[in-house]
Amino acid sequence: MKFNLTKLFYLLTLGLFMVSCSSDDDATSPSNDTEKSEFIETYAKIASENYKDTYDTAVAMKSKIDAFIAAPSESTLTDARNAWLYARDFYGQTEAYREANGPIDNEDLLGTEGQINAWPLDEGYIDYVANGAGGVVQNGLIGDTSFDLTEENIINKNEFGKDDNISTGWHAIEFLLWGQDLNYDPVKDTYDNYAVSGERPFTDYTTADFAERRKTYLQIVTNLLVNDLKDLNDAWASGGDYRKTFEALPVDEALTNILNGIGFISNGEIAAERIIPAIDEGQENEHSCFSDNTNQDMWANVHGINNIIIGSYTTESGAKIEGLSLIDLVADENSEVADKLETKASETISKLNALLNLGKNFDEIISEESLGSNGPAEQLSEALKAQSKEIAEAASTLGVSITIE
Repeated sequence: MKFNLTKLFYLLTLGLFMVSCSSDDDATSPSNDTEKSEFIETYAKIASENYKDTYDTAVAMKSKIDAFIAAPSESTLTDARNAWLYARDFYGQTEAYREANGPIDNEDLLGTEGQINAWPLDEGYIDYVANGAGGVVQNGLIGDTSFDLTEENIINKNEFGKDDNISTGWHAIEFLLWGQDLNYDPVKDTYDNYAVSGERPFTDYTTADFAERRKTYLQIVTNLLVNDLKDLNDAWASGGDYRKTFEALPVDEALTNILNGIGFISNGEIAAERIIPAIDEGQENEHSCFSDNTNQDMWANVHGINNIIIGSYTTESGAKIEGLSLIDLVADENSEVADKLETKASETISKLNALLNLGKNFDEIISEESLGSNGPAEQLSEALKAQSKEIAEAASTLGVSITIE
């Protein structure tokens, strides 16, 4: 058989051209590792600064709580509460770094998330609660004088027996500062005054039963929280143990961890665990139910995710930590996917602002809607779910895979 070399060369050249065109049109090439590394470094810098702010503001909170314990009064209690609220804004943003195989919830590292921020909390596990007849019942750790109040003992009691047996962390401190939020209206003798939060009197720390034990408990759990936050701050600081480990990870492994974290928090945590159960079952499932700080928790959580999507974090001092955003990284691979991510992130912020602009506490908002009613809380949940799907699509575009639950 005789070959036509000229024809063969033409066919081979045409084939190579077609393969080249097909690759450009139908497949996504791997993202430039340099740009991925730049985005990963932006994430690390933001995480480091965010944890530093969280630790610093928690130290300031501790000083106000120490002052309250030393001299309980209406004013020192108010100062302690305000310091708790202020510090929460920074901690809430760090939740975007959860479920990313990092120190907060990796049991092989620190694994202290459950000790720091576990919820919902059965308040009767710690201290007295209302009995529904104008009195109180005290079956908590504070009232159990056979229970030795030490850090080790209180840690061992955290989530002991059942998930809502919470003894440590932000919400234990919150309950000890505010007490139950009963929504009580003394004029109408009803429990529908959503404008008020918990109204624990400062005398719980002076003349009330178990006042000294209550002081001791509050002191221990505050110190423990600050120490746990210091560990996270140290781990993420430049040159810190985890920061070095993180920066040495293969690029796609680090990228997968980052995107899995923000995808999970957007969908599996805020949308599915913090909003939907609260709408369905009421304020016992709202995140900061004692202080009525849940709206602000939502603000912090949503903006924590958005910090990574837009590549920018504003520190406590007002400085901006900025770098390559997730949107820009994705845009280099697929501008359409990047545009969709930016749109869904903007819609999430818009739904958050709509909820905040109602000027109502979260418990009142959820009292006025039900699942399927498309109220403002459910709209925020749906926006967060849609955002998470675009985060997953962004991951795929960048050549990695995450699971959105």
